[in-house]
Amino acid sequence: MFIRTVLLTALLSTPALAQQPASTPAPGRAPRGDQPGDRGDQPAGRGDQPTPAPAARTQAPPAPAAPRREGQPVNVKVDFTITDQRGGAAAIKRRLSLMVAGDRTGSIRTLSQVSQVGTVPLNIDASPTLLADGKIRLAFNVQYDWPAPLEGSGERLPRGTVTSTSLHDSVWLILENGKSLVAAQSADPVGDRQVTVEVKATVLR
Repeated sequence: MFIRTVLLTALLSTPALAQQPASTPAPGRAPRGDQPGDRGDQPAGRGDQPTPAPAARTQAPPAPAAPRREGQPVNVKVDFTITDQRGGAAAIKRRLSLMVAGDRTGSIRTLSQVSQVGTVPLNIDASPTLLADGKIRLAFNVQYDWPAPLEGSGERLPRGTVTSTSLHDSVWLILENGKSLVAAQSADPVGDRQVTVEVKATVLR
C-alpha cells in the first residue's frame, strides 16, 4: 500500500513530458507543411485564375469579283485593203469590210479552190476598242495564201518555180478615227511578190 502511494505521488509531481518536436527539415528545404503540394497549393506563378480559351478564328469572306467592264455602245466599221503585186505587173487589190461592236471581235472566212494549186484561204479577225481620247485600238489577224501564176508550159514546171505563198499577219495598233494606215507589208521569201495590208476603222454613232 505504501509503495503504491509513493509511485502515484512521483507521477503526479513529475512535469508533463514536452511534445515531441517535428522532425527538423534538412537545410535549404521548407518545412513539410510549407512545401507546395502538401496542402494542395498551386505552383507559384499559376494562381487560381482559369486559362483563357483561344480566340476563335474567323475567316474573312472572299472579295467580290470585279464586274466585267463593258465596251462603249458603238459600232466600228473596219475596212481592209489587201494589195497583191508581183514585180512590175499591175497590182491586184482585194477589199474587205466588217462591222464590229466596240470591244468585241468580228471575223471573215473565205476559201477558194484553185486549179493545180489547191485551196486558198482569206481569213480576217478584227477586235476594235474605242479609247477615251477618241482613237481606236485595233487588233487583227490576216491569213492569206495566194497562188503564183504558173510559169512555163506543160505539166512540168521549171525548177524553183513558186506556186503559192502563205501570209499570216497579227497586229495591234492605234488608229485615228476614219484614217487609213498601212499596217503590214509582206514580201515573198523567194520571188518578187509583195502583199500590203491597209486598214481603216470608223466609229459609227
